Amino acid sequence: AALVVSESTLSLAEAGGIGTYTVQLASQPTGNVTVDATSSDTGAATVSPASLIFTRENWHTVQEVTVTGINDDLANDEGQRTVTISHTASGGGYDNLSEDSRPGVSVTVNDDDEAALVVSE
Repeated sequence: AALVVSESTLSLAEAGGIGTYTVQLASQPTGNVTVDATSSDTGAATVSPASLIFTRENWHTVQEVTVTGINDDLANDEGQRTVTISHTASGGGYDNLSEDSRPGVSVTVNDDDEAALVVSE
């Protein structure tokens, strides 16, 4: 059992930039499988939907996940932040997948803020 994820990397703008990827199962499950997608930093990027449901009938049909950049009004080091979208699966024989069997997506969120120099006396 394994998850098939269409992208390993995405790049998007901080202020509402959108990227997408798809997920499907590599083999037919024994029952319903719930796949959860989780952002390592929801202050930089969010995922929708957070959960996908695969059945014995639709396991081979791709389902889309949307990643959205969040505007934070902070200037980030080197002009970007990196967020990891991780996946977990449960049910239908897809419990306890190894990390290699449930690949994540590395998301680069490109900053739209500039550092300001403030001088005080």
